[in-house]
Amino acid sequence: MEDWELFLRKAIFTDFLRDQHRDAEEKMSELILRKNGGKLFRYRPLDDAEAGLINNGNVYFCRAVRFEGAGDVVMRFKSYLSCFTDDLKSEAMWYKYADRGEGMCLEYNFEDLQKFAEANKLVLLPVIYDDEEHDELTGMVGNILSMMTKSTDQAGEFEWRLWKYDKSSSDIGKILSGVYPRKIHFGDMVNQDTGTFREMNRICNEKNIEVLIKEKGIY
Repeated sequence: MEDWELFLRKAIFTDFLRDQHRDAEEKMSELILRKNGGKLFRYRPLDDAEAGLINNGNVYFCRAVRFEGAGDVVMRFKSYLSCFTDDLKSEAMWYKYADRGEGMCLEYNFEDLQKFAEANKLVLLPVIYDDEEHDELTGMVGNILSMMTKSTDQAGEFEWRLWKYDKSSSDIGKILSGVYPRKIHFGDMVNQDTGTFREMNRICNEKNIEVLIKEKGIY
């Protein structure tokens, strides 16, 4: 990750923690437009569960305790995260999160996700990559920081996260509705003869989602 992006990601988070949300949003728009013109991506396996989520405009959130990080266990137990990236060209992520190229990459419009976040009272932020310890931070601020920070050796994931805090919830995960991908990029190893692939194409046609298939070794 280049220095300008590391700096901008930290500046966005600083603005957010200072309740300067408009400044944070302006910097986020600057970052995402500079990176790729305003898109976020989500690498996923191709299976019936994912097809059902996409068909209904749903996004799945994992409980935050499943992710590495410090912070209060109760706070992390009541927090839920959904992860995205601004990098479509990551062979490592195709391999790790999209079933070794047999899966897919969902392409979302950044503004669509901002509206989705606002409608569902979510926080959308880029992950900051920092090896510095923040033991002095406690409470809500410290816990948010712990859930939005990763070590610099993981900076190649170019991650963004949607975060939801629900103090009354004990759900293992959450499904929230209201946003569809604009495009679905299928991996270069996808099996086009399966019922799931055909169903995904039907859904995409019905929801006006553009379908693309990655060429082997090219993106």
